[in-house]
Amino acid sequence: MNVVPIDSVASSASQIKDELPPQPFRRRALADSSAISAISAIRRPSPSRATASRSIPVEIAFLSGHGVPEQVLQFAAATARRQGVCADEALLAEGLVSEDVFYQALAKHLNVDFVDSPVDVAPSGVATAECGYARVRDPSSGFLWLFAPSGSGVFRLMSARRAAKGRPLFAITTRTRFLEAVRRADPANAARDAAFLVERVDRDLCARGGLRRGQVGLLFVALIGLAVSLYAPFFFLRLASALILASAFFCGAFLRLFACAASLQRCADAEPLESEAQLPIYTIVLALYQEAAVARQLARAIDRLDYPRAKLDIKFVIETDDEPTAAALRSHPPHAPHEIVVAPEGAPRTKPRALNVAMPLARGSLVAVFDAEDLPEPRQLRRAATLFAASPPSVACLQASLAIDNGELNWMTAMFALEYAALFDVYNKGLAAMRMPLFLGGTSNHFRIEALRDIGFWDAFNVTEDADLGLANLRRGARGLRRAGETAHALV
Repeated sequence: MNVVPIDSVASSASQIKDELPPQPFRRRALADSSAISAISAIRRPSPSRATASRSIPVEIAFLSGHGVPEQVLQFAAATARRQGVCADEALLAEGLVSEDVFYQALAKHLNVDFVDSPVDVAPSGVATAECGYARVRDPSSGFLWLFAPSGSGVFRLMSARRAAKGRPLFAITTRTRFLEAVRRADPANAARDAAFLVERVDRDLCARGGLRRGQVGLLFVALIGLAVSLYAPFFFLRLASALILASAFFCGAFLRLFACAASLQRCADAEPLESEAQLPIYTIVLALYQEAAVARQLARAIDRLDYPRAKLDIKFVIETDDEPTAAALRSHPPHAPHEIVVAPEGAPRTKPRALNVAMPLARGSLVAVFDAEDLPEPRQLRRAATLFAASPPSVACLQASLAIDNGELNWMTAMFALEYAALFDVYNKGLAAMRMPLFLGGTSNHFRIEALRDIGFWDAFNVTEDADLGLANLRRGARGLRRAGETAHALV
């Protein structure tokens, strides 16, 4: 563990001023006239608003004494007010200041040490991680607590430091290193929760239990009896068996016909949440395995999302033996705040288990699940947030349409494109209109996180975890809709 003395920050602080001014102008091509006007308005406020424009929130105001230009802080403060977030979150999310620069300056301002290497925290850190601190496992390091505060936590820590006397008993690290330390604190418990948490909610409906011996025997006897009856020498027995099979077939056919008719109903769209301050924090989870080849495309797709960066909580979940994917994500990261989560060793190694690993430290009230090949339309998150806000709490999930974007490649991709269009744009839409169980697709699903907690998140032993969630939500009195936009999906 490397502890950076507070005096060593002074040498890097002098370089901040030279490094940071160009960054705001690279964000979203801020060299265009509208962006330059916005920056100029911050730098040259009108007399009537001069006092308000000079006010810099306390969570970033200390940076002015550590080499960060005031116009950068003013821009971050204006962005935070527009998006309804804390100024430090906007500053970091927009890339105006790096995490290391911010937290090193904070450590120097508080006159405490800055930790720039991995450190072990106690297992109880998972419970306090949301507050931005955790107890250190080995106090011989010279401090008892590790902090990575954000928002109002920065102000509270400053106040506590001013009131404290004597040697400080805590150190500062970056938010990324802090979350990595919390996840490493108790890997055995994290693996156990990811695999078996859903069983604590409803054990009888978990795939791991499977069918009981008596149920398997009854099903086997019924199938054998039905097959034998088709060849029985008794006409009425053969007729009864044929009617049973025909009834099952026609039930499925009529369900599709009714769903097609119901899909023609027009649904009134809710008024979009154009104000960024109204938008909730959105957690995006992507379970990846051997996806290094599409890391650059994935990062571009995430950067195209029209959503405030400070309100995005992106989690890439990878397996311990998938270093190529981790390296590709580090080489081609999205600009939005993100975290690479390494799933602890354990069984089963399935997508639902990987999704469960990311959930304990999810910040968003809404959760979206995407695949590596997905290209969601830019406003999909805004549309989903709008629909959730306009819908009753019983609407627990939304399903976006999946569209094959290379259907013209050959006859097989054309058939897939036709099947996806029929399923997502007609059949699922009709089922949702009839308030029937919606068998979700494996990607582009949006959930209320409270609804996920109620059912124990995903069943790690169920490889059809998406369809399972649709039925689990229905059993809890919740339902799904198919109106969250569209996601392009490539067949490779």
